[in-house]
Amino acid sequence: MRLLIALASLGAAQAVAEEMSLEDGWQVCVEADGRRVVERLRDTDAGLLALGALLPGRDGLQLLDDLSRERYLCAPRVLLVAAPELLRAPCPADAVAPLCASPRRLCALLRILAKKPLPKLAAARVEATEAAAAALLNELGLNASLKGRDYAVWLLSRLTLSPMLEAWPVRELYAACARERHTTPAAVERCVRVAVEALFTQGSMRFIERSFGATVDPERGKPTNRAFLLQLAQQLRSGGYSLADTRSENSSEIHHSPAAPTRV
Repeated sequence: MRLLIALASLGAAQAVAEEMSLEDGWQVCVEADGRRVVERLRDTDAGLLALGALLPGRDGLQLLDDLSRERYLCAPRVLLVAAPELLRAPCPADAVAPLCASPRRLCALLRILAKKPLPKLAAARVEATEAAAAALLNELGLNASLKGRDYAVWLLSRLTLSPMLEAWPVRELYAACARERHTTPAAVERCVRVAVEALFTQGSMRFIERSFGATVDPERGKPTNRAFLLQLAQQLRSGGYSLADTRSENSSEIHHSPAAPTRV
């Protein structure tokens, strides 16, 4: 889990970095110059940002506005450290802490944010990302009537917008989807598994091989749910869901007779 800390108080930033670095799975860096925060976000691919409002070089509130306008694909979860009276609604930060908050309190808030399924800055992109995920599954030939397809679209959109979720146990991803879809994690897992099995027996082998290549388990003939979701989320992030360049003039070719399970 990658965390970028950009606070006006270098002492507080270092204290937060030291405490978070002691925990397994956390990669932490500190940036003192507000003018470099966006660049460091891209360089580190940070999923969490502790952002101070009074940064030298570039005001933290202006930076937050920049991030909101830019709307780049993999936005971080933002903990804004600022005086409440300086904020205007709606605030695009995921959480706000007062300037007097202790490093320990900031660490506690960051741990909470790490469990949030989607950054607030990414929320505006959900609908478009779900449409892209649905388009990709259409190209692969996944039956739209399967309930697992709806769950897969939900999971893919979140994984695409928040790569940090790739480190989550898959059962937690199912649980987050289940809460949104008013069902159980077991039902989400089962329906996605059925959808994957249907895709690899009845879908378009041309597009399946293009999307998965040699990543398919030769014994199982299909990927696990997790491998399936991670592979497609990576393609969505890179824009690889746009397969129009490889489709023939006869678009019905993706609905050829069912193919046997792939053996790569």
